[in-house]
Amino acid sequence: MANESMERYRQAYIDYKTVLQIDSSIQAANDSANRITKTLIDQDGPSWREKLPPIPVVPVAAQLHRWDGGNLPSENKPSTTDLNREEQVQMNREEAMEKFKRLKNEGNDFVKTGEYEKAANKYSECMKLNTEECTVYTNRALCYLKLYKYEEAKRDCDHVLQIEDSNIKAFYRRALAYKGLQNYQASVDDFNKVLLIDPNVLEAQKELEEVTQLLHLDSSAGAGSQRTRGKKITIQEVTEADEQEERQLATSEDAEIHHVPAEEAVPKRVPQRSSEKLRVWEPSNAYDFGQIINAVNANKDKAACADLLTITDPKTLPVLLSNKLEGEILLIFIQSLKHYIAGKDPGLAYQHLFYLSKAERFKVVLALLSKKEKEEVQQLFDVLSESQSDQYSLEHLESLKKVYEL
Repeated sequence: MANESMERYRQAYIDYKTVLQIDSSIQAANDSANRITKTLIDQDGPSWREKLPPIPVVPVAAQLHRWDGGNLPSENKPSTTDLNREEQVQMNREEAMEKFKRLKNEGNDFVKTGEYEKAANKYSECMKLNTEECTVYTNRALCYLKLYKYEEAKRDCDHVLQIEDSNIKAFYRRALAYKGLQNYQASVDDFNKVLLIDPNVLEAQKELEEVTQLLHLDSSAGAGSQRTRGKKITIQEVTEADEQEERQLATSEDAEIHHVPAEEAVPKRVPQRSSEKLRVWEPSNAYDFGQIINAVNANKDKAACADLLTITDPKTLPVLLSNKLEGEILLIFIQSLKHYIAGKDPGLAYQHLFYLSKAERFKVVLALLSKKEKEEVQQLFDVLSESQSDQYSLEHLESLKKVYEL
């Protein structure tokens, strides 16, 4: 209490935590520790724990000392059996702590190598040993975000915020989960909370700008985007050999990443003769979308590609493309939007351009475009700048042009 009154908050926090090791029932120490936690967050920011001196581990003998407090009647003193039992409990606790640390480190190592499923499993094992350690929950939330399991990531962050109501990682990762769930208003709220705790988190500032724009697009799109998704027709199949090869890829990768059951990852279609006109239908998963794009790209059929983009919700593009975006695919998208969509529905063309820029590998593919191909992208933006739509302003268009490095 003296340290706290002298504003030595870190040392006061350590003292209160030490007291609670000796007797966790002292409510005043609990209240003081919680109060100082908020002070330290304000003072040191999100990395406040790293600036603390180590909390001493109170030995069993000191924890038991309160039982033989000098004046206690002999009948209230613990027996030798009780002492042995306490020592055993302490040993078990220490073993559990060691196992917890080992599992946590193994999980961290898997995160570094991008093996997020394995990392999540390790963090789940940690939670069986300790449900109060917030770090493993925020770490598992990160893994779930990488695995597109947004609802699970949100639940982990909710748990952390029930324990620490100012945990900046939990707010940040829950905001990303809300973004993945397309609950943009909730995402905006959480990013604002992150910046309230620490205004200097650049990632949160950038994400907030993007999600605010997504919220604007979502509200302005309204019934329009739903109207364009009404059609559902079939597609000419690729060759049987290609289908067999891609079928194997789909069941092992896309079915897992995008939560499509293996039996649904391969769409059921009736093969058509190659002389028939190429037709498309609304894709239901990433593999489905990839099959259509392969057929469209092989035939360089910009009209069919335009049909595909017309019946595909722009918001789903990053997930449907997964990590399969290539220069040829980007180019045929641009050409189809320019020749078939921008003139009729500039708002839809803008939305596709916006969400296409969020796809994995976009920056890499963009950097590999030739000067002539870049000119085609510029021409599409020129068409949009001459058109009017309630789904974007010239300011939005200029901002997006910068993303496309124009």
